[in-house]
Amino acid sequence: MKSVLLKNILSLLFLLFISVTLKAQFDISGEFRMRGELRDGYQALRDSSRVPYTDILGRARLVFDYKTDKITTRFSLYDAWVFGQNNYSSDTISKNTVNVYEAWLKYAFTERFSVKAGRMELVYDDERFLGMSNWSMWGATHDVAVAQWEVPGVSYRGDFGFAINNIAPASSYLNSYPVKNNYKYMMYLYEQKKFFNNKLTVSLLALVDCFQKPSSSSTTSKTTYDTLFIRNDNDSIIGTTILPKVTSTTTTKDYPGTQYARATVGANINYNLKKWTFFLSGYYQGGHYKDSRKIDANFYTAAVSYQIVKPFRLLIGYDHMSGNDFSDTAAWRTTVKGFSTLYGTAHRMYGYMDLFNTLVKDNLSTGLNDLYAKATITLNDKMTIEANWRWFSLPKGFLLVEKPAKGQLPYTAVSKSLGHEIDLTYLWKPVQNFELMAGYSFFLPTKTMELQQKLKEGTSKWAQYAYVMVTYKPNFFSTGKK
Repeated sequence: MKSVLLKNILSLLFLLFISVTLKAQFDISGEFRMRGELRDGYQALRDSSRVPYTDILGRARLVFDYKTDKITTRFSLYDAWVFGQNNYSSDTISKNTVNVYEAWLKYAFTERFSVKAGRMELVYDDERFLGMSNWSMWGATHDVAVAQWEVPGVSYRGDFGFAINNIAPASSYLNSYPVKNNYKYMMYLYEQKKFFNNKLTVSLLALVDCFQKPSSSSTTSKTTYDTLFIRNDNDSIIGTTILPKVTSTTTTKDYPGTQYARATVGANINYNLKKWTFFLSGYYQGGHYKDSRKIDANFYTAAVSYQIVKPFRLLIGYDHMSGNDFSDTAAWRTTVKGFSTLYGTAHRMYGYMDLFNTLVKDNLSTGLNDLYAKATITLNDKMTIEANWRWFSLPKGFLLVEKPAKGQLPYTAVSKSLGHEIDLTYLWKPVQNFELMAGYSFFLPTKTMELQQKLKEGTSKWAQYAYVMVTYKPNFFSTGKK
């Protein structure tokens, strides 16, 4: 009797498993990426003291996707490395390890409302403020919970995300979290609405990120005095002298209970006609910098593209990012006016040589103007050629002087022009899920750019960057219909 009952239970469980499996979608996919580079001015200009070099970067990902009517999950493992960073004959790999890139769960309460939580990419609009940073082999993900709602019939969607970061393992009470580039708290609201048969797209992003006040260090000196006895050859004391002894002690103070919040709010407008595309965006940044100074910064951009003939499209645009006026020393002490692009993908926005990636994310920066033009030739569905020209300049004609000498001004007046960059790219997709990308970029700096890069005027060498990248994204397994 027990044997028959056990068989029935096992049969029922098997049937339930088959039933669930038939309703679920399960996929296993991957990514292999290798990029060979010539770095000769990439990320930083060089002078005669620096030597260009070549390298090969690698990335591998393994992605598991699972979806039912109510639940969607993703679990992604990855490894990113520089070729040769480990000994070729070693049983210990110490300089790179397999990490979890994404691990999230999404539950659909209704057809219109769901909640997604875990480690995930945050990608919105053109990725200027929240993006996956895909050019980097490491990418970018956030540990966050997101409430999502959507009304497909009227082309409306929205997201509300919230993140709390802390040290590990979690302790019983408040701990210091003075991480330089990571927020303590983050909250954002994203809204998107499409009009006129999806020709006009309007989106709104409001984001607040909060940082702990940086740690401070102080050094105190204490002087003690030792008595030294002076003796003669017969070891008799014939006198004394006093020797001072100075002891220095450095103390670091953390501020776990002191946080400063930065707020960013703005909108994007994108309008598509048959051959024309118009884009307009504007943002304001306020609140406080993490050292307690006020933030008063702004950003705006406008771009227009036109398809001259079917394979050829031309785009012209302009970006403005406010910066600090270092000549106004009184305002600099209380307010910062540099705009930060938060957690966006800088590579695709500000030149492929990545000379401004750090600057555009720093509220303490000079700011940046970017006038650009892009020509794209799509030869067929497998081959694309792209050429970019950019002219970079400063909003204000001043650079900050770090640690000025006595009597020297803490700033220096300069020309606003930083230089021109040309980016040439070739993309080829011979088969499905496989692509080859090759590119060459060069930068023509001005004296101002040299000074900003901490070089002497006239000492920079020809700045160039070349690469060849291969990417393959295989689908290993899928329960979906072919």
